[in-house]
Amino acid sequence: MEKNNFDIFVIGGGSGGVRAARVAASKGFKVGLAEGWDLGGTCVNRGCIPKKLYSFCAHFSEEINLMKSFGWSIKKKKFDWKKLVKNKKKELKRLNKIYFQLLKDSGVSIFNGYAKFINEKSIRVGKKQIFAEKFLIAVGTKPKRLDFLSSNKIITSDEAFDIKNLPNKILILGGGYIAVEFASIFNGLGVDTSISLRGKKILKNFDDDVSIFLMDQMKSKGVRFLTENFPAEIKKNNKSFQVTFKNCTNEKFDLVMEATGREPNTSFLELENAGVKVSESGSINVDKYFSTSKKNIFAIGDIISRVQLTPVAIAEAMNFVENLSSKKKIKFNYKNIPTAVFSDPSMAYVGLSEKEARKKYRNIEIFVSKFKPLKNTLANSNEKVFVKLIINSSSKKILGIHFVGENAAEIIQGFSVAVVNGLTKDQIDKTIGIHPTSAEELVTMKSST
Repeated sequence: MEKNNFDIFVIGGGSGGVRAARVAASKGFKVGLAEGWDLGGTCVNRGCIPKKLYSFCAHFSEEINLMKSFGWSIKKKKFDWKKLVKNKKKELKRLNKIYFQLLKDSGVSIFNGYAKFINEKSIRVGKKQIFAEKFLIAVGTKPKRLDFLSSNKIITSDEAFDIKNLPNKILILGGGYIAVEFASIFNGLGVDTSISLRGKKILKNFDDDVSIFLMDQMKSKGVRFLTENFPAEIKKNNKSFQVTFKNCTNEKFDLVMEATGREPNTSFLELENAGVKVSESGSINVDKYFSTSKKNIFAIGDIISRVQLTPVAIAEAMNFVENLSSKKKIKFNYKNIPTAVFSDPSMAYVGLSEKEARKKYRNIEIFVSKFKPLKNTLANSNEKVFVKLIINSSSKKILGIHFVGENAAEIIQGFSVAVVNGLTKDQIDKTIGIHPTSAEELVTMKSST
């Protein structure tokens, strides 16, 4: 077996792993990286990037309808699913090459294959044995699969981007952000779309007002919600799925998609050989400096189940590498991380929800605004914008900002600077708004609820 030696070896070529490898190599470390699939990980290949591209695509149908109210005439709408998939694949291939070149130019040795631990000091990738002073695990997560009779025919987000043809009718299982985003995509592309939930509302870990508002907006756009009514049985008959729900009703769908969460992608690592401890959920246990139960083995990203977002994995990677050569180690700060859901309408927030704020602070103030955006005023559209500010009554500091509406992520990205840096409502109020915009509402809200 061929042997290789490194200062640092990264297992996983996603956003976090690639950033850690590149930065460590730039600091003079001898670095290797193993990836068994495509460079870029879930985000580039099966997550953030294709999802946002498909979200853009799904919005165009609604844009065409809005155009009519502004005097434009579109004689015939025609959509080609296969062309979208083809162009998406072309773009992802371009990004894969960029990731490869970035690693190569940084001097990182790339190994194509899945890494398996032999012991705490070495791994195996194919026929190569690799030794390293330190290992960094950044393998992310994979879609959680449920146990139905036709589970092998049910798709997940991994397969959704590349289905051969658009279904006429789809059932999506789950109420998290993945389910919500794909429901908006399929609905926007003209598919009869239903979401099946175990509970009463979507996005259960988000602010309650935001979840309820977004759910109502999606309903008005045609998405059907089957609340507290999850499938008891799913069978595949010929070309359709026969679904029996908890309330004993039956319904046929062309396609069923599971979006009930994700789980640690550790099955192939053989962590037991290295003595690395994992939690009950299978995520890797780490300390405040990303060290596992073995001090020479570290982990970052979704696999440690802290905040599962691509920019967080990248920031964790930077923190990990900086601590390698720093005398004083720095803890990673998980407070006030902005988050977006690319639904239709989109939503984003930074800081605390109202429920979280009430638990942490004695007195808070809530500012809420709902209005029809200017873009929709000429059309027969019921879409509205929802804005919510949560303020600490005593210090006037902004505890949370929540926004539902077009460009929500872009707006919250800018305003998150205020929350991260502890600005007050009074300081925001001193800012002159840009008129007419939806974002100006954030600096003009004067009355609390």
